[in-house]
Amino acid sequence: MQVCRDVEEWVEQNITEEIRKQEKRCKKWPWPLSWFCSLVTFIVKVVVTVLVKIVRVVCEVVTVVLNVVAAVLNWILALPIIGWIIRAVIRLVATVISYIVGLLDGVLGLVGVRITKHLSVTVIPLCVGNSPLAQRANLEAVMAETARVLYSRARIRTHVTFRDPIRNPPDDALRLGTEVDLILDELWLKGSWHQLNTVKMFESNLSSLLAIGAPVIVYVIQEVGYDGPGTVIGASGGPFTDWVAVERDYVVSEVVQDPRKPGNVRQPLTPFPPPMSEPASVTPIKNPNYKPRVIAHELCHALGLLGHANPAANDLMVPGDIVGDYLSPFQVGIIRSSAHVTFL
Repeated sequence: MQVCRDVEEWVEQNITEEIRKQEKRCKKWPWPLSWFCSLVTFIVKVVVTVLVKIVRVVCEVVTVVLNVVAAVLNWILALPIIGWIIRAVIRLVATVISYIVGLLDGVLGLVGVRITKHLSVTVIPLCVGNSPLAQRANLEAVMAETARVLYSRARIRTHVTFRDPIRNPPDDALRLGTEVDLILDELWLKGSWHQLNTVKMFESNLSSLLAIGAPVIVYVIQEVGYDGPGTVIGASGGPFTDWVAVERDYVVSEVVQDPRKPGNVRQPLTPFPPPMSEPASVTPIKNPNYKPRVIAHELCHALGLLGHANPAANDLMVPGDIVGDYLSPFQVGIIRSSAHVTFL
């Protein structure tokens, strides 16, 4: 539906505005030319308005039908192993096509022309049972920093959507492995679960199926890696998946301090924020483990930056403690050429 709204807004901002300018010009002409000019302009305005509404309705009908078909196909692609393989092949083809188109963008970048591109990101916290690991308010700061980094470094405007926490997810979904473990997780039932959550995002089904312009999902989970919380705080399957995962305790900007134990900082463990039964004096304080750039780091993996090639301390892709946000021109070219990143 968004593409239909975008077309309508473009017409209103450009063609409709030009018609208004013409109406002002007509008033300056002598009669009867002014009358005739105003009449023609009025007719054009009516025709354009009617056509835009017709195009909007047709566009929405076609979009709904295509998304229904895409949703059915995405359900099929949720099958363990074979579904992952087919999706990987589709994403490989989409990535090659996107990199070919990205060559032109790279050439323009060499001469100092950097057109703004766009990336859709959907943030979904998980729950432990019915208790959310985080709410939108807990994650707005880290997503604002993510958007700042991608725009300032790569001229990519990030469009963030927050969705309600997923209640009662499978216990396995709260923990993900890394490297080989991550591949095995994605090949089997966890991969099916992630794919089915994409199907629930109805408007994204077509882009997800075609792997062009699909949003990247940020799952906020309890643990990344199987060596205990905090050993690894984020994971990405690279350009062959549409999601990344981050540990909740490192992406919320505030935690709470237990007034009954002065100096004892409590990690934002479930439930978060604290329930109403907590003492009223419990107030949020700055999270000492907060990593504001970990989501930007993982998104760049999803956009094609594999591994941790640049070990410099100020580089966004450095492993471990991420304190800088630098991306080299080559890295910028890679992420701007991702199939997730589009000009519209």
